[in-house]
Amino acid sequence: MRKPNFILLILSMLLLLLSGCEESITLQIPEGEAQLVVEGHIEQGAPPYVILTQTVPVFANVSFETLANAFVRNARVTVSTGEQTYTLQEVSSASLSAKQKEQVALQFGIPPDLLNGAGGFPFYVYTSDGLTGEVGRSYKLRISHEGKVLTASTTIPHLNPITELWTVPHPKPEQDSLRILMYRYADPDTLGNSVRYFTKRNSEPYYTGVFASVFNDELINGATITFPLDRGEPKGQAEIDEDLYGYFGKGDTVTVRWAAIDLAHFRFWSTLESEQNSNGSPIGSPNTTRSNINGGLGIWGGYGVTYHTLVIE
Repeated sequence: MRKPNFILLILSMLLLLLSGCEESITLQIPEGEAQLVVEGHIEQGAPPYVILTQTVPVFANVSFETLANAFVRNARVTVSTGEQTYTLQEVSSASLSAKQKEQVALQFGIPPDLLNGAGGFPFYVYTSDGLTGEVGRSYKLRISHEGKVLTASTTIPHLNPITELWTVPHPKPEQDSLRILMYRYADPDTLGNSVRYFTKRNSEPYYTGVFASVFNDELINGATITFPLDRGEPKGQAEIDEDLYGYFGKGDTVTVRWAAIDLAHFRFWSTLESEQNSNGSPIGSPNTTRSNINGGLGIWGGYGVTYHTLVIE
């Protein structure tokens, strides 16, 4: 495709401004070809879950119907490990078992009400009862739909748990009911270890950190570190209470879902969160989300999960 002459474009815009002309200009921006978007996960002791959608034009009128129509139906989805290939079946959320709904809500950060059919929202996943994730194994994903083929590969890394959890008081004396969650982590002496974390408070769902949910050992390889861990929050909140964000309270039962992930999985979430955090900032650096999906967008990622619970006295 021939690139536009940006110098001529800028000069033309300056001439329009200097002329004082009030004529309105309508720009016809092409929508571009819709792409397939994958979000799929597999963890030890659980089946694979894949959600397949298609991109929506940036300036489209996003409505309930638009989101419902974004789900891609009747695709052929397979996962291979070793010499065995499993075909994933398309299942509506209403047909999932209670255990499956719990796993899907956890892995995708979906409100349970949506999976239970709240508001009549149609939700679809691809899964297989015949395949259960195992630590240390690799899994190849293949999706075929209307002539398009998408592929990806991921690994469920070996478990890499937290060493210790505890809390310290809030730095402001007037907030003595709040606590900062601290963790100690001993990184293995092999470069590339990466983690994604979720927190659960009492009977609430698991949530990821708002600004960052992934860590990598690029700067701390082989070291033992101690850091605070922000309480996770639901995505899509209009605003965050800065006085309460990240803290837990006295009497809370805290559970940390600490998930080892491979490097490609880390890079996806790291770049996606960086893009989200700089959205709208005039000084934000350009960023491209690094997908591991060949032929499409999104992520196919494995989780090696450990759970850690602390009751705050």
